[in-house]
Amino acid sequence: MDHDLGQLYESARARITGMLDGADDSLNVPATPEWTVHDVIAHLSGVVEDALSGNLDGVTTDPWTAAQVERGRGTSTVQLLADWNAEAPKIEAFLSSPAGATAFRAVIDVHTHEADLRGALGLPSLLPDDYGTFMFEMLATTIIDAVAQAGLPPLRIVTPVGDSVGPHDAPVTATIDRHEFHRASLGRRSAAQVEAFDWGGADPRPYLGHMAVFGPRETPLSD
Repeated sequence: MDHDLGQLYESARARITGMLDGADDSLNVPATPEWTVHDVIAHLSGVVEDALSGNLDGVTTDPWTAAQVERGRGTSTVQLLADWNAEAPKIEAFLSSPAGATAFRAVIDVHTHEADLRGALGLPSLLPDDYGTFMFEMLATTIIDAVAQAGLPPLRIVTPVGDSVGPHDAPVTATIDRHEFHRASLGRRSAAQVEAFDWGGADPRPYLGHMAVFGPRETPLSD
């Protein structure tokens, strides 16, 4: 299925901007405990700034993101949002182009932090269907490939809404809610939480180290 990555990014950006109207930007974000709401926006705005300026040395690493947060520390959240909204359409245009598929991680990043912010602000979780389909295809495929490279028995990952990645005859099938899969695969769930997913009676322990692109967390998180 084709996905307009620029549209996915733009929709998340609009939701984040709306949810922060009047919000307390000093709140800690449990999913990223070293960051406040302000810091998350500094990161999102900083990603766009760095992408447009070509500052991609160390992209996605902790020092790269930490520099974005530090750079935005003296700027108000209102101004950071204004800067992000002014410059992000340039990135979104690229994401919507044929070459934009190479930058798909930006789409996953903005939706991950949208979920982080919803948790911090006490808002209900939201996983739009179009993003959910795209996210599951990308992240489940990454996990299935990692399992294969590790030499483990094949794994199939499915969701209650009908998503499926992995061999149909795989000896192990994990059935995971889309939202929980999204959060777990980006390191927002602990190993114990992942182990508690529906593994169809199979022993999940050999797979736990491969179920998160980043993470897992040391402590449980529910959002």
